Amino acid sequence: MRLLKRFRSCAAMMVALTAIVPQTAHAEPLAGTAYYVDATGGNDSASGLDSAHAWRSLARVNSTTFQPGDQILLRAGSRWTGQLWPKGSGTAAMPITIGGYGTGTAPRIDGAGQVADAVRLSNQQFWTIRGLEVTNAAPATGTPGQNLKDLRGIHVTGDNGKQLQGFLVDGVHVHDVTGEVNWIGGDTAGDKPGIRFQMGWDRSKRTGGIVFDTGVPNPSAPPATPTALNGITIQNSVIANTSFAGIVVKQYSGDAPGAVATGWGNRAKADDPKFAPHTNVVIRGNHISHPNTEYGCNGMYITNVRHALIERNVVNRTGTSGIETYFADDVTIQFNEVSETKQRAGGADSNGIDPDKATTRQVVQYNYVHDNGDGILLCQFVFGDVVARYNVIARNTRYQIYLHSDPASRASVYHNTIYNTRSNYAIYGYGKSLQSTYTITNNVIHSTVANAAISTSSTVHYRNNLYSGTLPVPADDTSAVKGDPKFVATPGQGTGTPQSGPRLDLAFALKVRAGSPAIDRGVRIDNPGGRDFAGTPLYNGKPDIGAFEHTA
Repeated sequence: MRLLKRFRSCAAMMVALTAIVPQTAHAEPLAGTAYYVDATGGNDSASGLDSAHAWRSLARVNSTTFQPGDQILLRAGSRWTGQLWPKGSGTAAMPITIGGYGTGTAPRIDGAGQVADAVRLSNQQFWTIRGLEVTNAAPATGTPGQNLKDLRGIHVTGDNGKQLQGFLVDGVHVHDVTGEVNWIGGDTAGDKPGIRFQMGWDRSKRTGGIVFDTGVPNPSAPPATPTALNGITIQNSVIANTSFAGIVVKQYSGDAPGAVATGWGNRAKADDPKFAPHTNVVIRGNHISHPNTEYGCNGMYITNVRHALIERNVVNRTGTSGIETYFADDVTIQFNEVSETKQRAGGADSNGIDPDKATTRQVVQYNYVHDNGDGILLCQFVFGDVVARYNVIARNTRYQIYLHSDPASRASVYHNTIYNTRSNYAIYGYGKSLQSTYTITNNVIHSTVANAAISTSSTVHYRNNLYSGTLPVPADDTSAVKGDPKFVATPGQGTGTPQSGPRLDLAFALKVRAGSPAIDRGVRIDNPGGRDFAGTPLYNGKPDIGAFEHTA
């Protein structure tokens, strides 16, 4: 069953899923048995085999081991409190599906802060979760943060030392999950109710809306082989006001007190043989926002993955980082709109997109990153490599591009349009971070802020950029272009909604008009990606400077 209607407004989205109308359920291509569940009209003694003989409780569902191709169909408009954890596994050809039937609002699973996971799968595979409303909020107390716990909305996990495959989360609405905020490092002097520092890898950043992770049965005696997930897709969903994060993907490493280290979730080098990432991850078409919680940090925290695609998502008003990768390889982040990220819950950052520690083969392209603290943060500690191209980076308040990687890392930054109206820094780095190698080519760098800084060093190589306004020109950019880029218009305010998806079109105002000094003044880049920000094929004659290839 697919959800065909979206939310009528962001305000309605934040409160409840009231505008989604499930359609009549349909079987998977190879069907097993359909089981019906009705919270008010059902009976656990019934067969469950049709809507007239539906089961009633989550307990009845949870006590059943389902077979490949089976469907668990929850009646539209029904609500359950507690945990949904059906048993069994599907196959690649015949996954098990959780969905809905009838008309009305989406079936709702409410953990009420009483269970760690409102919807849970563990050591299972080949499951589809579609069209549910999920929440898991502990009631607030008189002390801010005191109600934050180890909570998730949807949690897929395992610890059996095998590869678990085939997970699709589609068209769900996960909201109001009061997960605790545990940071890897930091200063414990900043600990508060619900917020703790120096928690290490395994005990941090694993709460929120939708979490995929793995563990071990006994941390002091881990198995010889890791549990790893393959084939994760999260799409067409709305995730709001969930802490720590909206979406988390994470692997176990063994660094908690008393645990034996496995190294599966860490990379000491790019080809670390112990590293055991999750593979083939797709996150697309989602709307993630945390406007009504001061504990809502990352929109996405995507770690310990190899071969991942993050595209066409809206991430708005989250904390710390809109989209962050960490210990990850071969990730493409594209066609996303990320805006209004701010510092929250003791976190130090407020960036739109961040390829972070030990991330290799990262491609950040065709994104509209605006009105955050930092635009794109290049924070590849230890080692890493990233290409950032054909992005529009606008109106961020601290740094448009933040150069913050370690010396062994390298970044290629080309054909971006940077539009700075709010910060004293267009491109910024300091200290050891300026020993990393950055090649910055063919970018339009425009600033209305007088003398906005552009950081330089012997390993930051500027080449053939267009500098506009009162920006200083780095001394090593001997082919620099100066002048008014002649933008078509001033980019408008606003951001994408669940209905619209990313409003990349708002950035089209920063296309250039005829006569712009950006036209035909770029240098040719090998394998630049095939298209510009707006979809124009590359190159149209000589290369242009910036994120848009000019056409007559």
